[in-house]
Amino acid sequence: MPRPASVPVRLRGLLRGERALAALLPEAQRLRELNRLFARAVPPPIARACRVAAVQGGEAVVYCGNGAAAARLRAQAATVARALGARGQEIAGLKVKVRADWAEAPRPGKPGMSAKALAAWEALEGELHDEALKTAVARLIRHQRSSGG
Repeated sequence: MPRPASVPVRLRGLLRGERALAALLPEAQRLRELNRLFARAVPPPIARACRVAAVQGGEAVVYCGNGAAAARLRAQAATVARALGARGQEIAGLKVKVRADWAEAPRPGKPGMSAKALAAWEALEGELHDEALKTAVARLIRHQRSSGG
């Protein structure tokens, strides 16, 4: 009997229920664990730009979203491979490839202050007597204006 559309289905349960998909689950879990280890072994910008996609012949295949991240990862390949192999994973090295569509999407920019908020800061600046504080508020206002806020 098919499940009604309103009943949530956990992905893992769905994968286990289908034989063809169930065979992929252990590899997906292995890659998830490798990516967790990878994220701990590299600086955050590299972790955001790169992903472990597969393991072939004892090498972790890592796709990076840009050449700079790939170059930095290649320079740290031996250290990262050791970190990936630390938990019983059989990783002897890294194969780093560049794919521009592989990185996480860039974070959206922060919205600037509203005109009303900016006006309130300007009013506060006019009332301040402490020069250091007045300078800091003036710098904040300049920054908001220059960044399109």
